[in-house]
Amino acid sequence: MDKAFHISGHAWAGEFEVQKMECSIDFGTSWHTCNLKPPVNRLAWQHFDRLVKFPKKGYYEVWARATDSEGNTQPMVLPGWNPKGYLNNACHRIAVKVL
Repeated sequence: MDKAFHISGHAWAGEFEVQKMECSIDFGTSWHTCNLKPPVNRLAWQHFDRLVKFPKKGYYEVWARATDSEGNTQPMVLPGWNPKGYLNNACHRIAVKVL
């Protein structure tokens, strides 16, 4: 029973370019490369997408992380960030319930 879910989003790396976008559905145990479009200009957001297949029914979190052209990968958790979201550069996570 494979249920498929299409994910898409945008990534940005400031002065650098996003070189790799990955996602995980097993809490970071394994990572899968997403399709990543090049930026339309030097400072543009980049679009990414991937078809994710869930192996069975249940609760999942889709995690997404970017790696920039300098080799910096987003951290899983950013301690002490502002609760309003300023300066938060941690991986993005979305809860999914597969029925």
